[in-house]
Amino acid sequence: QGLGAAVREALGHRGFIYMTLAFFACGFQLVFIAPYLPSYLEYCGIAPGVGASALALIGLFNTIGTYTFGLLGARHSQKHLLAMIYLLRTLFIVVFLLLPVTATSTLVFASAMGFLWLGVAPLVTGIVGRVFGLTHFNTLYGIVFFSHQLGSFFGAWMGGVLFDRTGNYNFAWGALIVIGLAAFTLQWFMDE
Repeated sequence: QGLGAAVREALGHRGFIYMTLAFFACGFQLVFIAPYLPSYLEYCGIAPGVGASALALIGLFNTIGTYTFGLLGARHSQKHLLAMIYLLRTLFIVVFLLLPVTATSTLVFASAMGFLWLGVAPLVTGIVGRVFGLTHFNTLYGIVFFSHQLGSFFGAWMGGVLFDRTGNYNFAWGALIVIGLAAFTLQWFMDE
């Protein structure tokens, strides 16, 4: 089977489309949080060092989460694990916004988000390889990852535009919640 046929097959596969759209949402959430969390904390009156510590904790817990979800994906449904990552991220965002923003709540939030940060990578690669094989894996994963990068662009762009227009991040956080719930739904009902 040629590359063109493999791409057409994947793009005609509802599950591939669902996973690709969910991965867009992943990039959207993460690349809003990475640059804007420190600004949001400053806006809330939290010391700048807390933002730096939060980003460091995201990085630390990311390594643990990615390894953990890689192991879990070898034993459990990868699509359901992905869906749960999207749902848990969204729930942590909701809880973070509902509680008073403090240094402690921020560091707990950052640790939880870090644990869930790139745990999606071994799961998405596992699904692409298992469902579509390895012959054209790089191209098919590249399509899914391109969607993630588009989501990243729009997450970063949206955060700046909404802050410039409204003077706060309320609508942006709301968008993260809506898109996270959409990603959970798409991933949960993905046809493997």
